[in-house]
Amino acid sequence: MRPLTEKQQSADGARGSRRTFLRTLATVAAVVTSGAGLAGCGGEASERVIEMDDRMVFDPASLTVTVGETVTWRNTGRAMTHTATADPALVRDATNVALPRGATSWNSGAIGPGQSWSHTFEVPGAYRYCCLPHELADMVGAVTVEEG
Repeated sequence: MRPLTEKQQSADGARGSRRTFLRTLATVAAVVTSGAGLAGCGGEASERVIEMDDRMVFDPASLTVTVGETVTWRNTGRAMTHTATADPALVRDATNVALPRGATSWNSGAIGPGQSWSHTFEVPGAYRYCCLPHELADMVGAVTVEEG
């Protein structure tokens, strides 16, 4: 192996710093390319989670997000199937659903234990939704979408 030239040594004279620098540069490039280095920087839409379980509640019951954010409903229960539904045509009580003007209704369909479903909110405003099988048990939630 050839000795390092003066330019290849670090400012403090340590040998091998060029190799270390290149390895570090490659690692940083890999992290940035994968997107992991951007988490929480606001450059991409983020994901928010609402859990549902066998207690028949949405947790949290209300959530505030910004336009473009994705909300994921995750069934962490063991036995019950749930839905996340904001479609007035499907619910028993119309007061359990609210959509801002310009928003499209949505229905997750059955979300079994260990499954999840996601929706990206593009229209600001107040949303109310419910779980169809547990609507009478008052399994209702709310999402407020604010301008970014």
